[in-house]
Amino acid sequence: MASVASTAHAQVDTVKATTLPPAQLAEKLYNSGVAKYNQKSYRAAILDFDKALAAKPDFAKAYYNRATTRYELKEYQSAVQDYDAAIKLDAATFGPYFGRGQAREALGQSAEAEQDYTKAAELKADYAPSWYYRGALRFEKGSYQDAKADFDQAIKADPAYAYAWHDRGSAQRQLNNLPAAIQDYSKALSLQPELLPALLNRAATKRRAGDLKGALQDYNDYLSKKQDNALAFTNRGATRFEQGDFKGAVEDFSKAVTLQPDYAYAWNNRAAAYLKLEDFAKAEADASKAISLNAQYAEAYLNRGHAREMLRHPDQACQDWRKAADLGLEVGNTYAANSGCGAQ
Repeated sequence: MASVASTAHAQVDTVKATTLPPAQLAEKLYNSGVAKYNQKSYRAAILDFDKALAAKPDFAKAYYNRATTRYELKEYQSAVQDYDAAIKLDAATFGPYFGRGQAREALGQSAEAEQDYTKAAELKADYAPSWYYRGALRFEKGSYQDAKADFDQAIKADPAYAYAWHDRGSAQRQLNNLPAAIQDYSKALSLQPELLPALLNRAATKRRAGDLKGALQDYNDYLSKKQDNALAFTNRGATRFEQGDFKGAVEDFSKAVTLQPDYAYAWNNRAAAYLKLEDFAKAEADASKAISLNAQYAEAYLNRGHAREMLRHPDQACQDWRKAADLGLEVGNTYAANSGCGAQ
């Protein structure tokens, strides 16, 4: 009898659950989906949102959250469709526009994404990410002044938004506002000390502004925390080269090519440093390596020409200088003429 009673009780519970009013059932399923989303159980969350929408087809929040879940699963086109449905039901809420912008950006639809971020910013001007992501898109297409204006708005909405400070610094750098760029990178680092790209970009900006000592300090700080970046070693090497520390430059370029053996730029830079150290055989070898990686590398031909001249291979030197000129480096012809290269 106990077994029968237990079964009957379970059946009663089932009847109660299925006879909830549709709106209440939808809300219950929706809340379950949100909880599963927060637990990163995305597939289970979608099943709940599906059921919520079956119970209440005009449930805008369920479409929105199912879209957000699909975005996490990288199902971007399906996410866009759900955001479309949410917007159709509620066109006055910023979230679906922002989310659709994210999904469209992931699909490579930059123009459409920019439009969505614009609408999201219009609906909620104090939501910093809308401004930030629109600014990032504008930066990518070279509209640096417009990008800066968007980053300004992002910072106004959220003064602690480290990435907005960082990216405004990059826009300032592109606009040649170097002191302002350095200030923005510094602010980003004060807000988020482990935002290492800001340290690397501040170093590059200081170098461009002629502050080689400051640039070197930033490169040193960066490389004390991250030793697997060939670009950072190359840029520190270039800074050392500009300071006249050619041995230090060789060390950094050597680390760069160890990390990235196909990095033609670093091979050529080390060739230039070896030229300064008057190690012409190594300079020739490194320039040759750079050329093997990039046969259109004019500067590498120029440097190899210098090395071959000092190694007393004048004909080969002339060939390299002329090749550099053919590739657009006109100074190659000047070196060829000054060295008495005969007509081709």
